[in-house]
Amino acid sequence: MSVKLTRCIYLSGLALALSACGADDTAATKKSVTRVEVPESPFKPVALEDTINALVDEIGKTEPKQLQLGVVLKDLAGYWEPVKVGANRAFGELGVSGVVLAPVEGTPDEQTLSQVALLQEREGQGYDGLGLAPLADVLTPEIDNFVDEGTPVVTIDSDQPDSKRQLYVGTSNYDAGHTSGETLNAMLPGGEGTVIILGTDDPQWLDGYNRTMGAKDAVEAAGYTVIVRRVNWTEDLQVEDVAFMADALENSDPPAIGMLSMFSPTYLCGRAAEAAGKTADDVAIVGFDFEPETLSYMQSGLIQATHAQRQYYMGYLVPYVLYSMKALGAERTLEILSPEMVDGGKFNSGIDVVRNDQVEDYNAFLDSLGIGG
Repeated sequence: MSVKLTRCIYLSGLALALSACGADDTAATKKSVTRVEVPESPFKPVALEDTINALVDEIGKTEPKQLQLGVVLKDLAGYWEPVKVGANRAFGELGVSGVVLAPVEGTPDEQTLSQVALLQEREGQGYDGLGLAPLADVLTPEIDNFVDEGTPVVTIDSDQPDSKRQLYVGTSNYDAGHTSGETLNAMLPGGEGTVIILGTDDPQWLDGYNRTMGAKDAVEAAGYTVIVRRVNWTEDLQVEDVAFMADALENSDPPAIGMLSMFSPTYLCGRAAEAAGKTADDVAIVGFDFEPETLSYMQSGLIQATHAQRQYYMGYLVPYVLYSMKALGAERTLEILSPEMVDGGKFNSGIDVVRNDQVEDYNAFLDSLGIGG
């Protein structure tokens, strides 16, 4: 064999070896994400999980990024505890630096100013993405500052649609209300009847109004008459809510056969039914959330079902969305999320419908997510 031929063979082999090493290096630098598996359950949101998996698969085709992400909530306890748990789990799975914060306790104005300060601190520290549950419209300029600097912002649970935020993640309130109306309709006998909705007819509170109107539309489409009682939020005024609804249960024409609560004081419907001497055979009651008194009425059978928002998934999805927007771009990210999108820039995290005979199963599902029952 000639020296020239030997040299050619050697160089060819060297080129192939280098090419193979380069390919291995490229494969090794792809982003690796291992999700904590969600056990099978009647409450596991299959479509939502499929969309998250699709996003994770696309992230897995990109090179790793060292990002610093922040999630600023309204609080870290109560309703917001599952949001915090979900966000922290996603930070861990993504292997990024992340922090979940909330304003200090105080008056509403003090908390809002505290939230503004938290955003300004994150901006000054050069964060790469921000999730925000805004307390007030005054947060809009801060959101816009982040976006103008190339930092994606996703709102959580409460939206700021007039800001430059790229996405809202939370409950689609009209759809949630409509679902609750359909839940109640399935329990009603058909024909004529009055349904009392404890909600709001004030469009100034857009989220509450949309949820109430979704329920009203569903119930009226089934042929029932609707009375909307604007909910109060203090114990003294809630006595008036109970008295109003008890009177409506006794005196409505056509007779009242159902009650719907749009928000957490679902137990007020139970109190009204008791005050009017009504049982579960007389009136079907459906509501939202799991206040302790609501749960007691569910266990007694007076409240037949409730609807729960998916706060864990709100928190869990946001870090993935922020990472994806930096790795894939906002447009591609929104395209992947499109199966669960409504109204362009809103991702509907959905709700869970829980009958009073499913409470233990639902608590077990929440336990599997690490957020307790």
